[in-house]
Amino acid sequence: MYQITIQNFSGTLDLLLQLVEKKNLAITELSLAQVTQEYVTFVNEQEQINAEDLAEFLVIASTLLLIKSRSLLPSLTLAPEEENEILDLETRLKIYQLYKIAGEEIKKMFRKEIYIMARSGWKNVEPQFLPPPHLSADILSLSFQKILSELQIEDTPLLAEKKIKKIQTLEERIKTLLQKITQGSRFRLQDLSLNKNDKIDLILTFLAALHLAKKKIITIKQNNNFDDIWILNQS
Repeated sequence: MYQITIQNFSGTLDLLLQLVEKKNLAITELSLAQVTQEYVTFVNEQEQINAEDLAEFLVIASTLLLIKSRSLLPSLTLAPEEENEILDLETRLKIYQLYKIAGEEIKKMFRKEIYIMARSGWKNVEPQFLPPPHLSADILSLSFQKILSELQIEDTPLLAEKKIKKIQTLEERIKTLLQKITQGSRFRLQDLSLNKNDKIDLILTFLAALHLAKKKIITIKQNNNFDDIWILNQS
């Protein structure tokens, strides 16, 4: 296990890229699933993140949890907008990686004090500045003022408001799951979900079950791929 501190990255994508590159992985849905736990753990451990930055971290964390859930539940069907969220995150991360590589190349150029790139001058020709006839500072000033006056600055459209549906936290779902499994010895995963038609609720229930299985409180069984997942009470 390795640690990344707040000083070692700049922004949500930079953190995610470092997690992927530390494992020497290509940027794919599978590699993003593998670094989900490290990303979520890091966000949980931060105590001094302002609300705006925290929102960006949580948006990416929610997409990573969606990717992780699909890797654990192959039968899980995602909505088109959820598929687009995953594809968008992969694309953004790949583009960010290209920008970061280009930035390192530019940094190397500045260290060599190469500040301008141009073709070589013609042999035996002295460079000269040849402005148009009658050009003056007043004419340049008027030209720039005209350009600025013709620029149309569009107002930024207001985003539509959307209410966030309140759901249980993982800790709350673990407590709820513990209460349910004391009422029997064998349960289907779907039957333990509070809302069988809600994919987010089903994913949350599955993550809670994984936690309890790790603590050896329950056993998770699935006979074949795409069969029902069964929860067995070990107590």
